[in-house]
Amino acid sequence: MEESKAKVGINPEFLPFLKGAHVNSVDEDVNISLAMYLFTARKVTLARAAELSGKSISDFIQILIDHNIHWAEYTEEHKKQDDETIEFILKEDGKQDESNM
Repeated sequence: MEESKAKVGINPEFLPFLKGAHVNSVDEDVNISLAMYLFTARKVTLARAAELSGKSISDFIQILIDHNIHWAEYTEEHKKQDDETIEFILKEDGKQDESNM
C-alpha cells in the first residue's frame, strides 16, 4: 500500500516555534501537534494519538506532561467506583475488627 502524503503550506512565521525537544523534523513536530490536538479535543484515544504521532505511549505521555496537558481523565464514574470500593473496604475492615474481639 502506497503511503499518501498531504502537502500543507505552513505559514513561515510558525517555523521558529516548531521542532521541539522531542522531535527531529518539522514534519514530526506537526504530526505530534496534530495528535496532541486530536487527543485534547477527544477525537482520538491516548493510544491512537501516540500511534498517529509516531511515538510510544510512554513517550507521548511525556510530551503531554511537558506541555502541561493532562493525559489521564478522572470521571464521575471513576469517583463513584472509588467511593464504592472505599466503602466496601471500610465495611470489611469493621467486620474484621469485630471478629477480633
